[in-house]
Amino acid sequence: KYNRINELKDYYEDKLNIYKHGAKAVNWRDKKTQYLRFKKICEIGSFNKKKVLDVGCGLGHLKDFLKISKIKTNYIGIDISEKMILGAKKRSEDKNFYCLDILKISNKDIRKLKSDYVINCGLFTVKNNLNSDTWWRYMKKMIINMNKLSRKGISFNLMKNNVDYKDKHLHYQSIDQLVNFIEKKISKKIIIKNNYDLWEYTCHIFK
Repeated sequence: KYNRINELKDYYEDKLNIYKHGAKAVNWRDKKTQYLRFKKICEIGSFNKKKVLDVGCGLGHLKDFLKISKIKTNYIGIDISEKMILGAKKRSEDKNFYCLDILKISNKDIRKLKSDYVINCGLFTVKNNLNSDTWWRYMKKMIINMNKLSRKGISFNLMKNNVDYKDKHLHYQSIDQLVNFIEKKISKKIIIKNNYDLWEYTCHIFK
């Protein structure tokens, strides 16, 4: 049903092939805005001495941010791209990186991945050639599975819908539609962070 997700994997791997390392290799403009996104994602709660699952981890830059911020976590990174995971393992002392898709995981994987907090940063931004309805269905499945893997809550970011210009390969998400879905299917404990200088917002969902 979502076989075109492989095209999306190719999109990110193309960036990795071009830029090799750094924020641009995982499709961010620069390290400064990448770290601002990480900061907002991590505001869901205290990650110190907690188990954190990073879905769509890319090269594991969140692990760097946590280390620089002196936050000690039991970090696990997963990605559907084997190239990204190989790159993450190569640049990190920590080998807790796995090539996995949370829509296709076993009970054994669930036990291994179950974490206090489950996050993704930027995973829902690029829909590439998928239409918005298909992407929204994919996002809902991802959010539900992220929630299943968390004990305390999940955090992710999305592009704002009320922008002057829309790039056809990006996804712009209505806050009302998102909150309505979350309240019906997941939790009524939601915080939307819209207080930073990027054309996006961060969503925190609590158990």
